[in-house]
Amino acid sequence: MSSHLSHKRVILLLLVIIGLGFFLRAYHFSPWLHFELDQARDARIVDDGLRGDFLDLPLLGPKAGGTSLRLPPAFYYLEYVSARVFGGTPAGIATLGMLLSVASIAVFFLLLRRYFPVGMSLGLTLLFAVSEFFVMYGRFAWNPNLIPFFVLLGTYALLRAVDHETSHRGRWFVLSSASIALAMQFHFLAFVSLPVIVGLFLLIRRPHFSLRAWVGAILVALFLFFPMFLNEWETSFANSRAFVSAVTEKSTKKDYSLAEKGIKVFSEHALYGLVVTTGFERATFPKIVLGTDEGEVIGWACDARCDAGKWYGVLSVVVLGLMVLSLVVLWYRETIQKHRDFLLFGALWFGVTLLVFTPLAYDMVPRFFLLSGPLFLVFLGLLFVLLGQWCHRKRLVMSLFLVVMAFLAVSNLVSLAERFQELSLASTMAVDSPPDRILKERIRVTLEQQYQIIGFLQSRSEETGYPVYMWSEPQYRRALKYLLERQGVQNAVLGIDGIYKEGVYYMILRTQSDIEDALKKYRASYDIGTTTSFGTLVAIELFPKPEAIQKVRQDFSIVKPNDSQGLPRYTWREFFGRQGASSAEPDASDEESIDGDK
Repeated sequence: MSSHLSHKRVILLLLVIIGLGFFLRAYHFSPWLHFELDQARDARIVDDGLRGDFLDLPLLGPKAGGTSLRLPPAFYYLEYVSARVFGGTPAGIATLGMLLSVASIAVFFLLLRRYFPVGMSLGLTLLFAVSEFFVMYGRFAWNPNLIPFFVLLGTYALLRAVDHETSHRGRWFVLSSASIALAMQFHFLAFVSLPVIVGLFLLIRRPHFSLRAWVGAILVALFLFFPMFLNEWETSFANSRAFVSAVTEKSTKKDYSLAEKGIKVFSEHALYGLVVTTGFERATFPKIVLGTDEGEVIGWACDARCDAGKWYGVLSVVVLGLMVLSLVVLWYRETIQKHRDFLLFGALWFGVTLLVFTPLAYDMVPRFFLLSGPLFLVFLGLLFVLLGQWCHRKRLVMSLFLVVMAFLAVSNLVSLAERFQELSLASTMAVDSPPDRILKERIRVTLEQQYQIIGFLQSRSEETGYPVYMWSEPQYRRALKYLLERQGVQNAVLGIDGIYKEGVYYMILRTQSDIEDALKKYRASYDIGTTTSFGTLVAIELFPKPEAIQKVRQDFSIVKPNDSQGLPRYTWREFFGRQGASSAEPDASDEESIDGDK
């Protein structure tokens, strides 16, 4: 295929692929936006900057999930830029992330061309563009979502920098340093893994750069971490101590042997490799136990849900094993240095992330694979390259490759069409969604749907002249509360601040949840009113019983004390004015403590 493609045709096909990727990421972007707990929290940070200026943004970023550690703040700064350019709305804040997801398609193609022929590069790039996994993470704002673009850009720039046939190698090295430094700021595992991957690659390759290039690369990385250094200096390195604690304690809490964790982490990679390449989310893999209570050396368990998809999981493990074998064999045989560099970096990328993920093997979540997900597509290409070398029938292998790419692309598009259909119906029907291995959503909830609920609550508030007291599950409650405040509606969380005569009380629940069980603890103090359907969510009105009312009306002018126990975090303005750092998560005063899901 590649020999029959002119340069213009390659560019045209690449533009078509990028256009398709843009369409899938931008289609109904605002109405179907995923906007929940973390997005609302981050939007409040950006709003502070929009009300003031850049100096009102923090020197540290979001929390790393399950720890007190805060990441560096680049994500907030990029969201702030997006809001300035595209508008200070949830969709405007998320737009730059979506565009970077689209741009990652082009960068992925350039990276593939370091090794693959143009035809295979286009096929793999098409699969990357339509992968349901990467499409869905490109459709909303979340700090891990930016990892693919900056990791791919940093990898491509680094491979160009160590290639002696490349001009301006020092500039490529500086670009790589900047990209990797930014990628490190979007997730704890990236923060830990990327320096090790790049450091090992440089130690093995020992490239010769000018002193100017080394100084430039180091200075640009230090500059990007400078806000974090300022906060550390002012807080006696509290965040650094939290980092050490996170590194030593962030592991699967249950007692599993290292071998069991190794099997689990490899099987999870295989299962998510299947998700990334096909969009198929129902594969499972049996739980492997070494040294069972019955005296067996190796035991396994597979319940009914596992049994339904176990053979897909077993097949995916076999395929991933063949992919890794292909990488090793091709690297051993390769004589062209730039190809060896590509394979070496891929091996380090996969090996280091596999090791870093191992302590978390039984607690892995989909967002982890935003760091290593592109490798599944690269390894798939390597499998076909090795197949072509073995059978010596390149045209036949290329034809088979194109058929497989077409099949996998269609598989992802079918999965996306089903998900988009669910999103389109979420505000009007109680859509029954299958298990979700991408966003881990129990139900589909869209921004359009949330705006409908906000409009309803606002109208009830305006009819009565009363504030709104609302309860929902945390991932929806914080988002709904944020949207209510943007509309200027006085509100508080139901059950937190007391019961008042003058108030509009609502519970927002999943339509398919156990509603009666959720209402049980409120029946002593409230009468149950009308239920209003909003598709996958319902709003149930509550009326306080006379004997339960504590006061006539809440005084919202009273500022609640900040009792957060989070690490101190300064804004630029607070740092330069030394006015005292804020340690609270946004709106934490009226919510139970919820760690950011990072």
